Amino acid sequence: MQVEAERRKRAAILESEGQRVAAINVAEGKKKAQVLASEAKELEQMNIARGQAQAIQVYAEARAAALERIAAAMEKNEGSGAASLTIAEQYVEAFSKLAKETNTIILPANIQEPSAMVAQAMAVYKSITSENRRAERLDPQKILDQSKNDN
Repeated sequence: MQVEAERRKRAAILESEGQRVAAINVAEGKKKAQVLASEAKELEQMNIARGQAQAIQVYAEARAAALERIAAAMEKNEGSGAASLTIAEQYVEAFSKLAKETNTIILPANIQEPSAMVAQAMAVYKSITSENRRAERLDPQKILDQSKNDN
């Protein structure tokens, strides 16, 4: 009887030990699954961010190249005419988009005269370019470089 009781006691201990180890294994498995899922999500977000950053960079490079071509074209004889045409096209496109939406906007009084708006936009453009040229002439670094070249 005592032997039988001892055997049952050992069996109970072994069974409880087995249940404890099984519970630990299940908990460790869940923990590892959560860690792996978290790492996968982090990697996914990093890849998405990297892709968005590359898209922004490609767009910026394309925009810069387009602006360089526009600047080169503006220096040619018909450059200002092309700029006027582009501004007029953008003007018409912008107002056609506004007409499709239900917006309340304040417009200038001369909305019926696109040519006046284009002329105004070109005046602003010429003002900006003349200010840039003036600023380039007064650029201290350029003045220093020119004086070094003159010597």
